Amino acid sequence: MILTTDTLLQEPVLRTLAYYDLFDYPLTTSEVYTFLPVGNIQEEELSVALQAMAMEGIIKKAKGFWFLPHRSESSVERRIEMELRGKKMWKMARRMSMLMRHVPFVRGIFISGQLCRYIADRNSDIDYFVVTEPNRLWIVRCILVLFRRVVLLNNRKYFCVNYYVTSDNLKIQERNPYVACEVASVKPMFNRELFEEFMQENTWVSDYFPNFSMSRIKVQDGVEKASSIQKKLELCLPNKAALWLDIRLMKFTRAFWQRKFPSHSQRAHEISLRTRRNESRAHPNDVSAIILQKYYEGLRRYGVLKG
Repeated sequence: MILTTDTLLQEPVLRTLAYYDLFDYPLTTSEVYTFLPVGNIQEEELSVALQAMAMEGIIKKAKGFWFLPHRSESSVERRIEMELRGKKMWKMARRMSMLMRHVPFVRGIFISGQLCRYIADRNSDIDYFVVTEPNRLWIVRCILVLFRRVVLLNNRKYFCVNYYVTSDNLKIQERNPYVACEVASVKPMFNRELFEEFMQENTWVSDYFPNFSMSRIKVQDGVEKASSIQKKLELCLPNKAALWLDIRLMKFTRAFWQRKFPSHSQRAHEISLRTRRNESRAHPNDVSAIILQKYYEGLRRYGVLKG
């Protein structure tokens, strides 16, 4: 039997739709193309293959969105509704970022989580990915934690900052479909130039998504103007004092997390409660392993993955 382009693309398309099906998130043709695990094809070829798969009942289409056959058109309605809510959440994220840019040693603010796809539901919060000056990460983290607890009364809905890296440590080391998808979906809010540097440092994403490129990233309005207030505040803290304080805050946080989460193994602390000089990750209830497990189970159900 001669395999046509349509046949060859069936498995990659199912892999792509199966991953986003975990979140009940139908995709446009452009999105399927971006996150397809194979390259060397044109988007027009993919479109033809998608239509052929829909005619065979392998996948479904409604209002320009593709999804797996066990879903109904309500998934599309849900996405459209989430996009409308996402526009409101993005405006709130922009307002919060306007404040965050004044914090000493903040060099970049990116949006991760659900909102980086410009969608939100009633339970969504806003996840920020913050890039700091080297050797100042823990000072920044302490300031932002205090801001959330004191000014926002510990409300995380519009201010969930759980991932920090320094500007000299932009390459993400973990490599799996979940991390690749998250990195490829991050959006810039403040400092577009640094965001482009971040994407350049993580070109390994193309190993998972060969069609992914900066030109396919849709960027909404962010915060462009740097802060003069920030520069003045930074001058108030001498270099040696800042370095000493940053190290002390890191050690304090590590000890605090070990007391707060005594049941976590050392490996769990390293993965989900990371405390390094150039990286902080606070995901005590990390779901990445669960998502990947469900993803592979879904691939087995569709006969894409054997065993």
